[in-house]
Amino acid sequence: MSASASSDICGKCYQLDFTGDSYNAGADPGSALLAGKQMIVQAINVGGDVGSGQFDLAIPGGGVGKYNACSDQWGVSTDQLGPDYGGFLAACKEDVSPTDGAGLKSCVMQKCTEVFGARGLAELEAGCRWFVDWFHAADNPSLRYAEVACPSALLDRGIRRNGGGGDSCL
Repeated sequence: MSASASSDICGKCYQLDFTGDSYNAGADPGSALLAGKQMIVQAINVGGDVGSGQFDLAIPGGGVGKYNACSDQWGVSTDQLGPDYGGFLAACKEDVSPTDGAGLKSCVMQKCTEVFGARGLAELEAGCRWFVDWFHAADNPSLRYAEVACPSALLDRGIRRNGGGGDSCL
């Protein structure tokens, strides 16, 4: 699920094609490992702090953003979730070199276990581990995107445009 800056995106799906570069994190090893990977996301809200052509991906441990409701909902103190923008990865970059991909992944994985696993928040822990394993703890990877038809797996969990059932955009 994602946020985008466009005003008419709610419920639309996009294929993201990762280029291997980072938007703003230099020679990020995670972004390099994403080169050639693709994913399809559904826009579920409009992010006021998201630039044109950017997507905020809602990933557990990825930061709580401008309006933190997560720490109360999850029973986790704000400081355990890392900086509002960047979450566990940003916190790990304070202790591990930003070019040490294996070290960053290990640090983020440890935080996934300590913060989510220790509280029995299994789905959040699984999403956080996905960020490390599949997404390679990439820091703002650059991408190309195109609107695509929404797969049923997203429509079943997300929203349907134009009154087709489901939730509305935030």
